[in-house]
Order: sequence, then structure tokens, then C-alpha cells
Amino acid sequence: MKGISIGCFLFFRTILYAQSVGELNGNVYSTSPLHKASIALLKTSFTATSDSNGNFIFENIPVGKYQLRVSYVGYENFQQSIEIKAGSATIVNVSLTPFNSHLKEIVVTGTLKDVKKSESVTPVEVYTEKFFQHNPSSNVYDALKNVNGVFADVDNGVSNTTDVQLNGLEGNYTMILIDGVPAMNGLAGTYALNSIPMSIIDRVEVLKGASSTIYGSDAISGVINIKTKNPSNAPRFSCSVSLNSMLTANADFTLAFKIKKANGLISISGESNNYRWDLNGDNFMDVPLTNRVNFFNKWSFDREENRVADIYARYLFEDRIGGEMRSLKELRTSNIYYSEAIRTHQWQVGTHYQLPVREKVMLQLDFSEHRQHANYGTNIFDGLQRNGFSQLLWSKKIDAVNELLLGVSYRISYYSDNTGLSIDSISGHGKLLHIAGVFMEDELSLPNNNQLLIGARFDYNNQSGPIFTPRVNYKWHSNDELNTIRVGLGTGYRVPNLLNEGFAALNGSRLIMVKEKLDAEVAVNTNASYSRVQKLTGGILNAEINGFYTYFFNFINPDFSEPELIIYKNNELGAMAAGFSVNADLTFNYPLKIGVGFTYSNVFAKERNEDGEIEREIPTHSPPFVANFFLSYTFPAPQLSIDWTGNVVSPMLLSTVPNDFRPSHSPWFTIQNIQLTKKFTSGIEIYAGVKNFFNFIQKEPILRPFDPYNKNTSVGNPNNYRFDTTYGFTSTEGIKGFIGLRYSLQ
Repeated sequence: MKGISIGCFLFFRTILYAQSVGELNGNVYSTSPLHKASIALLKTSFTATSDSNGNFIFENIPVGKYQLRVSYVGYENFQQSIEIKAGSATIVNVSLTPFNSHLKEIVVTGTLKDVKKSESVTPVEVYTEKFFQHNPSSNVYDALKNVNGVFADVDNGVSNTTDVQLNGLEGNYTMILIDGVPAMNGLAGTYALNSIPMSIIDRVEVLKGASSTIYGSDAISGVINIKTKNPSNAPRFSCSVSLNSMLTANADFTLAFKIKKANGLISISGESNNYRWDLNGDNFMDVPLTNRVNFFNKWSFDREENRVADIYARYLFEDRIGGEMRSLKELRTSNIYYSEAIRTHQWQVGTHYQLPVREKVMLQLDFSEHRQHANYGTNIFDGLQRNGFSQLLWSKKIDAVNELLLGVSYRISYYSDNTGLSIDSISGHGKLLHIAGVFMEDELSLPNNNQLLIGARFDYNNQSGPIFTPRVNYKWHSNDELNTIRVGLGTGYRVPNLLNEGFAALNGSRLIMVKEKLDAEVAVNTNASYSRVQKLTGGILNAEINGFYTYFFNFINPDFSEPELIIYKNNELGAMAAGFSVNADLTFNYPLKIGVGFTYSNVFAKERNEDGEIEREIPTHSPPFVANFFLSYTFPAPQLSIDWTGNVVSPMLLSTVPNDFRPSHSPWFTIQNIQLTKKFTSGIEIYAGVKNFFNFIQKEPILRPFDPYNKNTSVGNPNNYRFDTTYGFTSTEGIKGFIGLRYSLQ
């Protein structure tokens, strides 16, 4: 009897124990099974390594929730929440991503074709949504501050007009694309990057160097292509809301859905700031009062043979006012309190459609309209711009060596305003600009991992006549694709647009003077780069060095030397922009990532002085040295990450006036940010942090802010100073905190 009792006790104990433990097994793989991958349940003693088939197993695990972590040298760490249930086996198959997976990202900017980044003959940098989340931004302008070689410049701190410089050249020399379409021109280009929300962006591709061969006018210093999200693989629902200490609120909502063979995406975003701040004490608002709403809709359709068919629409409304702290909307155009107020309506529609023919033929159509009503002090501004774009592309692999790309394009721009900037007798250019182009490229795949790209484009426009822009690019990579050399020689051109270049003149403090009809700016660019992927014991290093040289045969540099004028003229003596950049990011086997990059550029134009001697003239607001960095670490068990980002900017020449008491150059300065992010298994992320935690604020960005209408220039003003806003080069916001929430439903 005693033996039976002991046996029953042991039997029931075994049953009860089995009901309190479970099992975990799975497989670790990439393109094939991974042998000796490290597997662990965090905060427990359960550890294992995968066998030759990638399999692993844990037995007798107490019931509960755990954090599973898998790591393997040369691959990104994997971490996931799992639940062990009583008496059953939990199965997890883990697919690890190689550290150099960025080489396999699909890019289109370099050749207008979908190719892997590692196979692109031209060097294209890709920045994904995950990269931009190191320092959360509500719009593209803020996000690009983290990109090496890009300097986000403030042209007018009153109304917050901005641009981005690439490799030391003003924003006018960079072509901004949305899904491959040149949507930013003239009126839209002066500040439109502020109005593009991050919620619609899948990635940003940056191509540095002259690219007019495939993109036409404006692509001299490079191309920034903003790729929007694909409705077929976007999360079903995502949202992001944030608030900073200056009481600026942002909200983005995106919904993706499928109706039969159509995949749809709808995004609505907004920004609101209705509080006045004056941290530098000049009686002008540091941040304009802003109310902005964006609507974005995109559809993609399932077709035979995976042919592309997308249609999209975008709408922006913005109401923005900056100026004196006491300025009122009802007194916008009076001379009591100075203000700069901008009201914008902008819309855009377009399609990408692959024709139903045997060959691969792609049609792109796009139309946009931008209406703007504004006042700059007592000056009323009304502008209207319409842009039409069409392009037909045909690509075909002819044989094992040659792959051809042929294209024809047509752009038309209509611009009109009440300032005279669109009158031919004043600006030298009329209201209508037509540009028709035809281009061809041949990409040759040569033995021993060599590639050669030869291309040429012929454009004709009604203002500058015929322009021919050839290019040639060369690429070599090692057999393991860890070493890559790229060399390029290309040409670029740009048709001047006075509004885009002299927007600050609209505030009335300066007038535009055009001494002669402005010819197209033409430049030749050469660049060379070497990239290396180095596998280390504790992680992997991606490094790249790039050198560039651009020579302008005609360079139109605005002259601010006269206090009341912005003078434009052709400069056939030429100009030069040369320099180099270095990029490196190190990803460790544990959850730490470090990235650093810097760009040095030397930009100058040749001018004749009063004695007829040729001397160098340095353009304003172009810092020779800009560095960026980020550091990101994730504490695995609590899923808490910390991100530290920032930049360092060297002194740059500023637009001073004669006998200006302010320094002619800006100081060295750094803007640094820190952020904490907590992730939850439900798809929710909460983040908070501080931007500009060293509290850098530009001193005296506005000259004579106490007399914006120049009423008292004859009183106590021996140097004849006048109200001027062109000295500003960065924000005057200072340090600010922020908090936000993101949610994504896959």
C-alpha cells in the first residue's frame, strides 16, 4: 500500500510539473541554415547554440513570457517576445538579416531603374524610416539635418524660409524629387521641404554629383529623391503624435487597405503652433505661428507580370505668420507691427504606369499647382505656379553586356506674380518655361566585376536654347562585394529662377537688380569613391570616402554687398566647388550602433575687382566643414533604447552690410539631441528627449529689429544701417524638450 501511495504521488507530481513547464524549439537561418548561432532567453539560464541545420531546442521551461534573443557574427541581432504554455511546444523560426543588407536595398535614383545598391554604378546613399527615427522629425527638412554632406540652411528666420545644401552648394543646385518626379520648382522649392511629412516617406535616396544627363535642369550638386510608401506593404494602420516644449504639436495618421486588385494608402498629417516665443530678446518670434495640414493618397494595382500602375494625389494647406511679438493677423499689411505671413495652397496629382507591351516601357505624368498669398511687411505678394511633367522610359537588356535606357521628357512651368519677377523685361525670363529632352544610357557589364555607364542628354528650352549634357561612370567591386570603387564624370545645368534665389528680397528690405539677361549655369563634375565592408570580431564596419570636384562655366552668385540690393549677373569667369566626405558606421553584435560622417568643401567664384584683377569670392551661408554623428543603444530586456545625434558646423561667411558691427563669419557651433524610446509588444512606442541640449542660439540674426520699416534711419544711425533679415543662418529656438507616441498595426 505504501508503495502504491508513493507511486501515485510521483505520478501526480509528474503531471503537475508537466502542466507548469513547456518547450521552445526553432530554426535560425538567413539564405541558408546558420550553424552555431547564439540563442538565449534573457534574464534566465537558458542558452543554446544552433546545430548544423540551424535547429535549437529548450526543454522544461517554466510557463510564462520571455524575451528571446538570437545573435550571429555578421548579422543583426533578433529579439522577440514569446510565451511558453504548459505541456506544449512553442515554435519560432528566426530569419537573421546580414549587417551589409543595406547593399541589397533597391535604389532607382542613379539610373532610373530598380537595382540593388551594391549593383548601382553610381553611388547612391539610402536613408530609411528607421534611420530618421534616431532623431524624430515631423518633416523632411528637419530629417535631412542628420544626413552627411547636407547642410540645412535658414534663409529667412522671420518667415522660416529654408533650403538644403549638398556638398557646399546652395539648395538651388540640388534637384528635389518625389517618387522620381521633379515636384519642387521655384515658388514650391523655397520652403516646401518643411511641408512634406515624414509619415508618407519610405526612404530618401541621395545622389551626389551632376546628374542632368538623366534629370535635366537643376541637378548640378546632386539629387534628393523622396520615395513614398508602397500601399501593398505599408502597415494597415500607423500613427504618430508629438508635442515639444515650445508647444508645437504634430499628428500623423496613415491607413493602408486592399480592395480586390487595388491597394490603397491614405495619410493625413498636421502641425500646429500658436504660441509666441522670443528667447533671444529681439522682439521677433523665434518660431512662426503655423497651422499646416497635409493629405496624401496613393493607389497601386495588381497587374499581370507585375507591371507597375500607381496613381497619387497630394494636398497641402498652410497658414504661417512670423514677425514682431505684437503683430496681429488683422494688422498684417499695416506699418504698425512688422510681420511676414504666408498662406499656401498646393496640390499635386500623377501616375506611374507601365505600358502593356512586351518591352518594359514606363510612363510618368505629373501636374502640380502652388498658390501663395503673403505679406512681407506692407508688401503684398500673390504668386501662382503650375508645373507639368511627362516622361517615357524604355529599358532593355540587349545582350550579356549591354543594357539600354532610352527616354524622352517634357517639362512646362508657368509662373506669375505681382512683383515683376516673372516679367521678361525685369528678370530676363518670361512666365512660361518649356524644356524638352531626349536621353540615352548604355550600361556595360564587363569581365572581372567591372561596369561602365555611358550616357548623354539633349535638352532644348525656350529661355536658354539647346544644352548637351553627357556623363560616364565606372564601377569595380571585389568578388565578395566588400570592396567597391566608383568613378564618375558628368555635366549639369540650371535655368535661373529669381524668386527661388531672392526670396528674402520680398520682405522689402532689399530689391532685386538684374544687370543682364541671365544665362543657364553649366557645370562639369567629377567624383570618385571607395567603400569597404569590414567584418570584425565584435561586429561589422561600413566605411566610404568620396572626393568631388565641380567647375562652373557660368555661376550666378547673388551679391549682397549693397545694403538695399540683391544683384544678379552672369559670371563667365567660372566658379569651383571641391572637397571630400567620409562616412562610417559600426554595428556591434550587441545592440550598439555608431555612425559618423563629415564633409569638407571649398566653394568660390572668380570675380574681377575694381583694378581688373581676378580674385576669389566666397558665397555666403556655405560652411566649409559639416559633421554628423549618431549613437544608438538598446537595452534588450526592457526594450528601451537611447539615441544621441548631432552635427558640428564650421564658421561660414554671412551676408553682412558695410561697417556691420556683427562678425562676418558665424562661430563654430553644434546642435545635439538625445532621445529615449520604449517599445511595447503591442506595437506602441513612446519616446521623449531634448533637442539642442547645448542651447545654441544665433546672436542678432536681424539688423535693426526695432525699426523694421526704416522710419528712423536718420536718427542715431551713423553707419546707415537698415532693417535686414539675410544674416540669419540657423534657428533661434534654443533648447527644447519633446515627447511622442508611435503606433503601428501590421
